Amino acid sequence: MTGTSRRWLVLALAAVWVLAPAVLALARWPQWWSWIAPEQTPMTWVQSVALMLASALSLLVAYVLHYTGGGRQSMWWLLAGGFAGLAIDERFALHERVRDGMLAPRGVSVPFLPWVAPGDFLLMAVGLIGLAVLPFVWRAMGSDRAAQGALATGVALAVIAVGMDSIDPATWTLTAERIQQTAEEIVELGSGLAFLAAVAIRLLGLLDRHLRSAAERPTAEQSAT
Repeated sequence: MTGTSRRWLVLALAAVWVLAPAVLALARWPQWWSWIAPEQTPMTWVQSVALMLASALSLLVAYVLHYTGGGRQSMWWLLAGGFAGLAIDERFALHERVRDGMLAPRGVSVPFLPWVAPGDFLLMAVGLIGLAVLPFVWRAMGSDRAAQGALATGVALAVIAVGMDSIDPATWTLTAERIQQTAEEIVELGSGLAFLAAVAIRLLGLLDRHLRSAAERPTAEQSAT
C-alpha cells in the first residue's frame, strides 16, 4: 500500500511542477513571465506553500519518531525550522530586501565571486549551510531509498537554482533576463516539491512500519498464549 501511495504522491507533485508554471503563464499571456519571474507573485506563493508543507510534515515525522521510539528527532525539528524559514523568505522576499536595501547600495560583494552582483550572495551562503548539514539529513532519512532519492533531487535542483540566482543579468537583454528568471523560479519550485516529497515519503514509511508492527503485535500475543 505504501508503494502505491508513494507513486501517487510523486506523480501529484510532478504534476504541480508542470501545471503551476503553465497555468500562471497562460493566465497572464502574452506577459507570460509576470506571475512567475518577479518576487512576491503567485509563483512564489506556490513555492512557499510547498516549503511550509515540508516544514509541517517534518514536525509530524519528529512526532512519530517520538511516539514510536523510532530514533532521534532533533534533525527533523531543525528541518522543520529550516523549511519554515525558507518559506517565509520566499513569501516575503526577505533576502532580496536585505540585498536591495542594505548590501547592494553599499557595494558589498564577495571578491572571489566576480560574476555575483553586489549583495547577491546571501542565497549562496544559505545553500552552503544546507550542504554542510546534508550528511545529517541524509542519515535522518534512514535506509529509505525513495526518500533519499527525492532528497538528492531536491538538493541538485536547489544547487542549480542558487547558481542561476547568483548570475548578474545586468548586461543581458530584457527578454533574456525574463527567460532566465522564469527558468530559475521553475527550478526552485521543483526543488521545494522534491524536498516535500522526501519528507512525505519518509513519513509514509514510518507510519507503514508502525501500523505493521501494531498489526503483528496481537498475533504474537496470541501465539504466546
